[in-house]
Amino acid sequence: MKSNKRISIVLGVVVVIVVLCGGCTHWYLNSTASGGRVSKDVKSEFNNGIPRDIKVYNADGKVIMEEKGKFDIKHSSRSLQYIDQNNRKHNIYFGDNSTVTVDELK
Repeated sequence: MKSNKRISIVLGVVVVIVVLCGGCTHWYLNSTASGGRVSKDVKSEFNNGIPRDIKVYNADGKVIMEEKGKFDIKHSSRSLQYIDQNNRKHNIYFGDNSTVTVDELK
């Protein structure tokens, strides 16, 4: 009888811990900016990208390149990398006189 009570207590504690962890994770992913970014990263990873519009502007503000599609993007301070829907890798290198925008589409 004592061992059944211990098992019930341990099981109850485990259930409470799991519910608390799940609740905290749900709150983090849905109520914080960093959690939203994590959620977008996971969505992009599992869906092979997110629908986006990439535009490159020259120094005069003129669009010199635009591509729309479903992309997973990596970037550094001077470059942007993505793989398009045809499984082709693209690298965009930009300098002081150009601007790149990446907009998420619905």
